[in-house]
Amino acid sequence: MISLGRLMSATPIPIRGDIKFYQPTLRQVLDMGEPMYWSLLKIWDLSRKDMVPVETEETLALDDFTLWTTFVYNVPDFRNRMVASIDCFLHTKVEFLPISNTIMVGESDSPTLLDAAFYYAMREISQSLSELGSDKKEEQYKETEHMSEREKQIIAKMKASAEKLDKIKNGERSVEDRLVKQIISLVAIGKYTFDEVYKMTIVQLVYLLKKYVEIQQYELYTALSPYMDS
Repeated sequence: MISLGRLMSATPIPIRGDIKFYQPTLRQVLDMGEPMYWSLLKIWDLSRKDMVPVETEETLALDDFTLWTTFVYNVPDFRNRMVASIDCFLHTKVEFLPISNTIMVGESDSPTLLDAAFYYAMREISQSLSELGSDKKEEQYKETEHMSEREKQIIAKMKASAEKLDKIKNGERSVEDRLVKQIISLVAIGKYTFDEVYKMTIVQLVYLLKKYVEIQQYELYTALSPYMDS
């Protein structure tokens, strides 16, 4: 996986030669739409089941790269999405060579072969960025059978406040403007201007919000903890 520090820097990530991976700014993501952003990223991390719902002896004999190349070549929608993905993240062009069944990335005067190493490098970046979508966390405020009624009331208040802080970090997941709400939240609690936030990447937005929420959860806990035994 690409390290968080590398992704937070938002500097181009070398793939091969002059080909580099660029993270779009939030303004660019908003222009294309967040669902499209994740869709263009996902094209590099399609599972075998995404490509072949039912494996056959023929497909089982193919490694991940060969299966992916064959799939992209033969499914027009994904082929078009890959062209858009390369334009979005690599800032260059792509050419499909059907006779040799190869894919060339880059300008026509010095193209780069999209081989297995190229594909796996892009897949690693895609997986690292997509991992931001997971929200695994342990329950922080647990009731026990030995707690007093007063302690249980305090725990309930802390859970309710934590849920509110979660909404600040994640926005409403069920609505299309989730990203907009996250941007507004960072401007409100982080004292950034909208222009400053629009120049950030999704990684920077998510982890800044996460840190602010952690700070507020800590402040909430330290404010309420003296009353736990009262």
